[in-house]
Amino acid sequence: MKKSIKRELIEWVFTFIICIIATLIIKSNVFAMPMVIESSMENTFVEGERVFENKLSYVFNEPKREDIVIIDKYEGSKGILHNTYTDARATLNSILGTCEKRYIIKRVVGIPGDTIDIKEGYVYLNGEKLDESYIKAEGETYAGNVTLPLKVPENKVFVLGDNRNVSIDSRDLGLIDYTQVKSKVLYRIWPLDKMGDVYKK
Repeated sequence: MKKSIKRELIEWVFTFIICIIATLIIKSNVFAMPMVIESSMENTFVEGERVFENKLSYVFNEPKREDIVIIDKYEGSKGILHNTYTDARATLNSILGTCEKRYIIKRVVGIPGDTIDIKEGYVYLNGEKLDESYIKAEGETYAGNVTLPLKVPENKVFVLGDNRNVSIDSRDLGLIDYTQVKSKVLYRIWPLDKMGDVYKK
């Protein structure tokens, strides 16, 4: 009887560990439903909302203008093992209360070949003033630390937050490498009354 209980306990522990590993792999490499914990994308996303991110979106495709993406502002590397380890470490740090925010949500404004400029508080794409109906306040885009105008090179994107006054983005971080783009945000899933495709006009 004792051996049977011990064997059953080992099986439960083993099953639990396998489930945790499988969950981490899926969360790190396939999809996740993170909570927005910053105000840099207002009014598109408000702090406390939850979104659905597809981590397979850029396996065979490249980011496009106006894509809402989640990026790793510290590292540019991809792969199942790397993604799983990085996500597990970030999750553990969050539980321990030592989390340094590494994943941020932003909007792609410039892709390879684009020329970005910021003049009098407005963004210009390839010489044309952008119509940015999604931003929180018009005419309040400061240039930041980048030298403008700037041409986006291959395998890079220029990202901005929709709430330009508080957003840390390419104006501070510089151009974002494709390997730093971890996923594409597709849907808002919380609150229920705002659930839906975030790209619908």
